[in-house]
Amino acid sequence: MDADLDRLGGRQQGLLTTWQLLAAGWTRPRICRAVASGLLIPIRRGVYRVRGAPVTRQQAWMAAVLSTGCDAVLANLSATRAWGFPSFGSDDLIHLLTTTPVQLRQPGVQGHRTLWLPAHDRTRLQFLPITTVERTYLDVCGKLPYTQFELAGEDLIRRGRLVLPKLVRCYEQAPVSGRRKSKPMRLFLASHLEGFDPGGSDEELDVSRVLRRAGIEPLPRQQFRVFVEGHQYRLDYAWPHVKNAIEYYGAKVHGQPGAVHYDSERTRRLKRAGWELWPVTARTTPNEIVAIARFALGL
Repeated sequence: MDADLDRLGGRQQGLLTTWQLLAAGWTRPRICRAVASGLLIPIRRGVYRVRGAPVTRQQAWMAAVLSTGCDAVLANLSATRAWGFPSFGSDDLIHLLTTTPVQLRQPGVQGHRTLWLPAHDRTRLQFLPITTVERTYLDVCGKLPYTQFELAGEDLIRRGRLVLPKLVRCYEQAPVSGRRKSKPMRLFLASHLEGFDPGGSDEELDVSRVLRRAGIEPLPRQQFRVFVEGHQYRLDYAWPHVKNAIEYYGAKVHGQPGAVHYDSERTRRLKRAGWELWPVTARTTPNEIVAIARFALGL
C-alpha cells in the first residue's frame, strides 16, 4: 500500500474509498485484484477496510459518512453517542445529516436533511465529520423528558463540551423543523442565561405586557426571523414593516467574549440590511420601552 494511502487510511479508521484509490493512481482492475486477494475488504458501496484494520464502532460511522459521497456528517443520536452525551440511548441506526436533496439510502443508516448546516455547525472528531456539540444538542431536543435533557446539557457544560454562546447562535440560526421540538431548548436557554429571551420567557412577556398596556399598535412580532448575508437571526421584538427591533441584552450571555464578538457581527449585518436595533436591559424602565416603540413606529 502506498505511504500516502497508509496515512489516509490511518485517519479514516482503516478505510479507503474507490475515488481515493483512483486519485492515488490505482485502476479499477487493480482495486478488484486487491479485493480478491483480501487486501481490501468491502464494507459499504465504494468503501473498503484495509486488511488488518480493527473493526470498531467509529469505523462503522466513518464508513457510512464516506459512502455517501456528499457533505453528510454524523448527527442526531449517533452524534450524541460519539460526543458522550449522558442519558441519550441509541437505536442502533447510524444517523447522518446532509443539505443535499439526495436521500441517503443505505442499510442501517437513517438520513436526515436540513436546509441549514453552516461550517460552524460542522466539525471533526478524530477525523470523523460530525455536527458540533451545540448543533447535536439542538437536533435531539425533545427526544428526552425535559429534566433529563436539562441534566445532559448541564453535564456537557461542566465538562467544557457545550458552550452557551455557541448554542445561542445555533438556536437562532437553525431553521424551524417540524420534527424538532423547540420548547425544551427555549426553557433550557431561559433558565441558564440571564437576559436571554428565546420566546415565552418572563422578560419577553414583561416587555409585551408593557407595550400592550401602553396601547402600542401594531405590537411587535416576537422572535422574528431575518435572513441576511447568508445568516439567519431572530429578533426579540420586531416591526418588519419599518425594520426596527427591540433587543433584550443580559450580562451572562452578552457579556462573554465569544458572545460580544457574535453580537457585534450580528448587529453589523442587520444594520447593513437596513435594520435599526434598540437594546434594552433588565434596568430599562417601562416608560423608556414605550418611548422606543413610539419612536420606532413614528408615533
